[in-house]
Amino acid sequence: FLAGDIQGGGLQGYYTGAVPGETTSVFEEGFGKLLPAGETLIFQMHYTANGSVQEDTTKVGIVFGKREDVTHEVVTLIGIDQEFEIPPYAANHEVNGKVRWLPKGGLLLGVAPHMHVRGKTFELFADRDGETETLLHVPNYDFNWQHSYVFSEPLDLDTIDSLRFKVTFDNSAGNPFNPDPSQWVNWGDQTWEEMAVTFLEVAEPLEPATPTDTPVVASISLSPENTAAREAKIQKFVDDFFAQLDANGDGVVARGEVPIAVRGSLSRFDQDGDDLATRDEVRELAERKIP
Repeated sequence: FLAGDIQGGGLQGYYTGAVPGETTSVFEEGFGKLLPAGETLIFQMHYTANGSVQEDTTKVGIVFGKREDVTHEVVTLIGIDQEFEIPPYAANHEVNGKVRWLPKGGLLLGVAPHMHVRGKTFELFADRDGETETLLHVPNYDFNWQHSYVFSEPLDLDTIDSLRFKVTFDNSAGNPFNPDPSQWVNWGDQTWEEMAVTFLEVAEPLEPATPTDTPVVASISLSPENTAAREAKIQKFVDDFFAQLDANGDGVVARGEVPIAVRGSLSRFDQDGDDLATRDEVRELAERKIP
């Protein structure tokens, strides 16, 4: 994760991740993720004790490119359901979720489903003009062989009304990887708990880089047009934040509404430390970040 926030950055700072079986992420020419100068990277590790001393040998490699060569910024969106309960011995327990926000002009590059050892199947659906299309079907999900599925051609999100997913879990005794079919199972970081998540890599078009490859801030005048444009960006930032994270639509984002994986980033917006992010607090941060 990035300690700071990236405007429109999907998971509010999610940068990359690693799971069993996944290969290295390599983007096409002209595509890349933003790593702001001076930013801090935060690593969230999910350890499962095995009774012996272990050493963390994690390494991260990043290939940098020139700003003028990048035409699209890649961000990560998420579809998630954390409220499920899988009954004991259920062989096909279904859980549904959706992606709460789709950026205008975005291109869907690929999808990475994520469950644990009871995960059985995954499907991603696109709703268009009252019709539903299956974009991805994983009939035999394997926790030890997790993939990022890249589309042969990027999908234009402007043609899609919504993205939904469906997963099934096998909590039966017939699942050879099931640690205990007699238990109720809910959300959790440990492998013997479960997750119902899909990560989506989305590319957003960028404005052409300036010759100096630096933001043109000093030259922007406070004309009515520029003031209105800045206000529109600020309002979009606030609206996107709440569209993605305000699950119950009450205009306040509580820590409990935010996916566990990104709760640490809420403190960037929670100015008074009450575990709530209000529109005023989010707007205050946006006003500081958007020139």
